[in-house]
Amino acid sequence: NEISKQKRHIPVRQLVHRAGNALQALKPCFLMGPLSVAQFIAPGSLTFDLVVMDEASQLKPEDAIGAVARGGQLVVVGDPKQLPPTSFFDRVVHEDDSDPDTTVAQEGESILDVACSVYQPVRRLRWHYRSRHESLIAFSNREFYQGRLLVFPSAHERDADLGIRYHDVRGVLENRRNLREAQVVVDAGFQHMRERQHESLGIVALNYEQMELI
Repeated sequence: NEISKQKRHIPVRQLVHRAGNALQALKPCFLMGPLSVAQFIAPGSLTFDLVVMDEASQLKPEDAIGAVARGGQLVVVGDPKQLPPTSFFDRVVHEDDSDPDTTVAQEGESILDVACSVYQPVRRLRWHYRSRHESLIAFSNREFYQGRLLVFPSAHERDADLGIRYHDVRGVLENRRNLREAQVVVDAGFQHMRERQHESLGIVALNYEQMELI
């Protein structure tokens, strides 16, 4: 009946409350963010056999708890080596009056941190399968995972057009700006436009001031 209507649909939260069992029978798997769970599924109206919390390193416990409470079993998946949930980059963009010396690592814990402290043993994936070139994960594998990740070797390991490389530009940071680094980046951008006109280019800066300088 709702699908056939052109307007004046019942709000999703009310529909789930009234027809939750029918919806689950039709679609047993719901793919939702934790905030959408809170918005569309009223407490007590719908429960799930299993809740899978993905990218859990990026989710604060207070945002996750509502979804967790709606399930009979819980699987928490994430990478404890990733940055925790943070408003760091919001401050970079909006430049509010927050403490500029606060680091990302000092901001609140994630639902993954809570799960790792409560549920033991922690199970770890062995394979890294996302990088199309092994150099993209090489630094992290060496410095953070102690070389324990198994990586698919690249078929083009020595191809100058692929992978990632480190260039020391002898930069100096002054007043949140690095003039030498900005000049090297701009020169590289012009070189790219001259020699690789068929390819796009992305330039990333750590803060707003450096972006403006570039």
